[in-house]
Amino acid sequence: MALVEHMIEMKHYAANIVFTCGAYVLAVGINVTHQVVLTNSDGETLASSNEKFAQYLLKMLEVYFNYHHDAYSTKVVYLHDPTAMLAAINPSLITYVEGAIRVQTNGITRGLTLLYNKQKRFAEITEWSDQPSVNVAVTVDTPTALKLVMERLME
Repeated sequence: MALVEHMIEMKHYAANIVFTCGAYVLAVGINVTHQVVLTNSDGETLASSNEKFAQYLLKMLEVYFNYHHDAYSTKVVYLHDPTAMLAAINPSLITYVEGAIRVQTNGITRGLTLLYNKQKRFAEITEWSDQPSVNVAVTVDTPTALKLVMERLME
């Protein structure tokens, strides 16, 4: 097995350990982080700012704006890390469901996360029944999240 493949496999095992360890976990997936986008117009607003963080971020994001333009014919950047961070700082921005998560660690679906929604309680006992619950983000208050990111960058 190549080193890169081994590292990816270990990442999936590590994620599975985190999701099943019983600690408080709020999982914020790409389906939620794709709800918060920095538009070309937002970029222009940041460019007009004299704040060093805004300028620095714009330089970093230039490659992402170009990638998304070339790959998807759009001028936006998804704010993955800021959205996850905002969920930790202000969980009221997030709606979530509670359930058990497992990560596929091998095969064609390697890396796929599976959610057993504990709000749907079934009488039968399954291998999911004794798994600890995590909170899984479903939606984010997009306008507020973007407003907070922009304010922080322009302060």
